[in-house]
Amino acid sequence: MKRTYISLLVLLILVLFSGSLYAESIVATISGLKNNPEAYKGKEITISGFFSVWKNAPGAPPVSRSDWVICDKDKNGIYCTGSMPCDEETGELEAYWKPIDVKGIVEIKDDQPFIRVTSTKASTPKIEKMVSVRQIILNQHEMIGQYVGLMGVLAKGHGIKGDRMYILADPTGGIRIGRTTKLYPKGTILHIRGIVAADEYGIPMIDQVEIISAKVD
Repeated sequence: MKRTYISLLVLLILVLFSGSLYAESIVATISGLKNNPEAYKGKEITISGFFSVWKNAPGAPPVSRSDWVICDKDKNGIYCTGSMPCDEETGELEAYWKPIDVKGIVEIKDDQPFIRVTSTKASTPKIEKMVSVRQIILNQHEMIGQYVGLMGVLAKGHGIKGDRMYILADPTGGIRIGRTTKLYPKGTILHIRGIVAADEYGIPMIDQVEIISAKVD
């Protein structure tokens, strides 16, 4: 009986100890990780930022050419190696500057920290800030990554390479918008919300577009 009791006690201690090994990861910031990488080396962290694909890279990729970058709002980047963030429904790669959370193990190479990714998750804020096209164009760097709402008229045009694109025009200007779940005719009055991003030429656009209302004249 005594031996059974001791065995159960030892088992309980082992369970509690193993539970501590799998405790929740440390919540870190990109600036904190870059300023003091040794404090996080070998530890599992969760970090929030913006999906920067291969832009704003802090030097050469540490593991392979497939390594990608997560940035903070000031475009301070850290490399991630592992699966890129993808849309859970479509499987497509998330848009540039999409807000994401990354969980992984911190490693260091050439004095630069990077994250060996175990999971990624994209998120979309629920409350948008109503803005005009002019506000976005004049304050592009500050607006990148923000979740905004706009009202305007749908127009169509062509990009630099001749590709067709959709434009939302309000009294202050026009801005390119990403794909929508439904096609509307030119001249439709739209209330949309989405994330301010930049296309491959660095020109501001609205991505992850959601149609709030549409009125066809």
